[in-house]
Amino acid sequence: MSTPPAINLSTHLYRCRLGQRELDALFTVAGQGFQPGEIEFSHERHSRTFTAPTLADLVSDVRAAPLPGDPDTWNNLTFTATDPAGRRTVTMVLSPKKVTTTVTGTDATLVYGTDTQIRLYLVDDAIGGRTSRKGPSSPSLLGTLIVGVAIIFVLALAFSKAADGGKTGESIKNFLDAAGPFIVTGYGLLGLGAMLHTAALGLGSRGVLAPTRLLPTGGVWNRLSTMEKMTGIGVFVAALAAAGTLISAGTDLFK
Repeated sequence: MSTPPAINLSTHLYRCRLGQRELDALFTVAGQGFQPGEIEFSHERHSRTFTAPTLADLVSDVRAAPLPGDPDTWNNLTFTATDPAGRRTVTMVLSPKKVTTTVTGTDATLVYGTDTQIRLYLVDDAIGGRTSRKGPSSPSLLGTLIVGVAIIFVLALAFSKAADGGKTGESIKNFLDAAGPFIVTGYGLLGLGAMLHTAALGLGSRGVLAPTRLLPTGGVWNRLSTMEKMTGIGVFVAALAAAGTLISAGTDLFK
């Protein structure tokens, strides 16, 4: 009886957020059906390769090693599970930027099933895996500003027409003369808000590999570090403090 041809499935996913809790669940999925002696974890650090049968043992070995650097900062991790009969082999190479999964073997049911389970787990919203290197899409800054200007114009037309008895041209001029400084300020704050939102979205969805700590759950704000949060708040407060200057400049502009 001839040996069935080997199947080779490979997947690349970016921006996966993998902390201790997520990695434990991922390796439980990837290691289903394998015996303990068939699974190996490895990590490279300062030209030295650490190997262990479990992730907990690997973390302990790295922490105990007399090497420079923070032992809780990881930039690579490899998971390998091999069936001695050749029916299925699972290899996962993980880094903060990319997770590469390779499932090979002669048992089509096991190979395709394992590959599907791993991909479904990694692309879940809680993990955030993406097939593209690009970050999540968000409304463009230009589009946001255009919408803001359109809203301001429509409000100016509606309210000033009603106040001046339908004299459209004169009423809009009067409105702009009075509200011009505030439009300038609002326009600037709108643009700043759009930029901060885009930056926070990109930072909050970046890839993470942290086998030794629990990642915060929740929205984009919760995923930012304390320093990133303080920076965002500082920029916004500075913008509010500058609002008076913008209003003054706008008053001179619309005189």
